[in-house]
Amino acid sequence: MSIVTFTTDYGPRDYHVAMAKAQLLNWAPSAMLVDISHSVEHFDLIETAYLIRSSWPSFPMGTTHVLGVSSQLRRMPLIAVKDNQYFVAADNGVLAMIFDQYPDELYEVDLPILDSDTMFPLGNIFMQVAAHLSRGGSPQMIAKRTDQWENRIFPKAYLSGGGIQCQVIHIDDYGNMVLNFTKEMFKDYIGNRNFVIHARSIQKSGLRTIYNTMHPEELGDGIPFAYWGVNGYLVIAMKNATLLNGGGAARLLGYPKMSNLFIQFND
Repeated sequence: MSIVTFTTDYGPRDYHVAMAKAQLLNWAPSAMLVDISHSVEHFDLIETAYLIRSSWPSFPMGTTHVLGVSSQLRRMPLIAVKDNQYFVAADNGVLAMIFDQYPDELYEVDLPILDSDTMFPLGNIFMQVAAHLSRGGSPQMIAKRTDQWENRIFPKAYLSGGGIQCQVIHIDDYGNMVLNFTKEMFKDYIGNRNFVIHARSIQKSGLRTIYNTMHPEELGDGIPFAYWGVNGYLVIAMKNATLLNGGGAARLLGYPKMSNLFIQFND
């Protein structure tokens, strides 16, 4: 038995993911299916990469990750191998954004292409590949080695004018803003220096503390704060604010995805 994960932008209301899973189980009945997310914003490869970057290290060796966002085929699907896990995706740049370094191996699927593969690749060629890998088959049996892929760079925070320029790369179900700034970057760029995180409604005072919990007891409801997510990314939130009870931090502070926030060095 092996694990196959699914990440798509098909949403929870339609039949496409169920159809793909049914096809996989026809070919690999013992596969264990895990949903990472089906609520990726449509065609958003940065969000897709963020979700996979955050989750794949927690899975055991032999896991196959199927990425069904922007999965239309310009060429045959790719299989990336990293730390004995498999990543199946279209050649759309998402694989390059998942890894900070080139994967251990990269393959281009070499199987006959059918009309159904071009109409709905997630439910056909992708499932054929995932079933083969989950049964213990090697990539070499169904694919050929390649070093060619669409090379897109995952957006990262960078030093700029006395501080660090960050971007909102994800807005979670609470309406919290996830920035492309990590604990590692904090150690490298800030360390023991004083800092201020600037955001619109808190521009004058800024945020000067980063909590290690998303529920700081000393703060009142509706107060903005920053904390480290369990994946090590910096999150801007508002205490007990959600999309359902007022809007969450992103909406209330006025920050859509890919907007900029600045962390100023204050020393």
